[in-house]
Amino acid sequence: MNPSSLAGHTVELLDRVVRSTLPSDRVIQDFFRERRYLGSHDRRWISDKIYDIIRNFLLLRTISEKCVGQASPLYVFLAREIISDGTNAAQLEGAYPTLIESYRMSGEKLDLAAWESCVKSAWNDLAENHREEPLLYSFPDFFPELLTDDVRNEVIPVMAALNREARVCIRVDINKMSREDVAGKFIAEGNSVEATEYSPLGLNLSKRLNLNNDALYKTGIIEVQEEASQLVGFLVNPREDETIVDACAGAGGKSLEIAALAAGKCKVFALDVDDARLRNLVTRANRNGYTNISPIKVTERDLGEAGKLLGVADKVVVDAPCSGSGTIRRNPDKKFRLTKESVASHARYQKEILERYARLVRVGGVLVYSTCSIFAEENIEVVNSFLEANGGFQREDAANYLPGERFNRLIENGFLTTYPHRHNMDGFFGAVMKRLS
Repeated sequence: MNPSSLAGHTVELLDRVVRSTLPSDRVIQDFFRERRYLGSHDRRWISDKIYDIIRNFLLLRTISEKCVGQASPLYVFLAREIISDGTNAAQLEGAYPTLIESYRMSGEKLDLAAWESCVKSAWNDLAENHREEPLLYSFPDFFPELLTDDVRNEVIPVMAALNREARVCIRVDINKMSREDVAGKFIAEGNSVEATEYSPLGLNLSKRLNLNNDALYKTGIIEVQEEASQLVGFLVNPREDETIVDACAGAGGKSLEIAALAAGKCKVFALDVDDARLRNLVTRANRNGYTNISPIKVTERDLGEAGKLLGVADKVVVDAPCSGSGTIRRNPDKKFRLTKESVASHARYQKEILERYARLVRVGGVLVYSTCSIFAEENIEVVNSFLEANGGFQREDAANYLPGERFNRLIENGFLTTYPHRHNMDGFFGAVMKRLS
């Protein structure tokens, strides 16, 4: 397909991403599924452009609005070509003649020479005079104030790291095959892999692979799971014969890890409000060969069958819905969807569900709270608020659950705390609380 057509597809896709409330990767997958005529090279061309645009959308939108008073998908795309690729007006005319002519015929003035001059001037002004501003990294201006005091002075490295593309990480079920043997199989097929630094179960892939038809995946030996997420399973520290509740199970990544860590010998109750996610969990559990996972549908107001677990669970993990700020590397659209109000709304909901599922923990049992957020309001402040209101719970030092020198750099003030710029993994938070009465 010629560049004009590919650019037209990219502009159309950008419009869908911006208008949709769905995650950008889902929108992109649906777009390609509808256009099966696009070959692998075409999809790669479009994907590279669209993800770069999404990663820099706030910046590109601001510059477009400054130069022409609007930020249509076309202008945002052209701004990206000038800033990221150093393309000039004549090169744009030569690369995308059909696309540009179609817009001119629709009444768009499109003075590319003037556009190029303005875009470069606006970009240079930002780069030279506003080096500390979040906008330069395409983050909202309030982003730094949401960080904890410990990391706020590192905001530039934080934003730079979140703007880099993340590696694909897999978790190996070492009950079935060693991590070394799995790595050997990937290497034998010509793929480069690297053992994760902290999780003893993880492997980072050097490039994206379609794992759906891989024998290791089909037999449940590997699952895609980010390293930081894997560490939450170690905080839970499941043991044989324990009753463990995964209170916000989703599609069950942590349920599967917990089952594997206990070699299938604990009882895992996976709770979620979404039937489709629970069905997906059942499929994954069957593929992994774990019959000790029991999915339970709950609602916002009713625990349903999970009511039988009140006060009896040895461990409850609440991996709470959050802003996802720690996963921006994988979901860059979260940057331009982020608002202070949405973070505050998440925090209120997190407090509610933590209170709700804490009731399932038996006396002497453990409550694990985690998020894939790096914002204090969703992490430390939620835990402190919960502990103030629930004197029967006491915070435990996460270091006691992640023993060994390798984990020392991941513990701050007794919490599991990971950052992309420090640890080259997603931003994650984990807290452990014990029920004393």
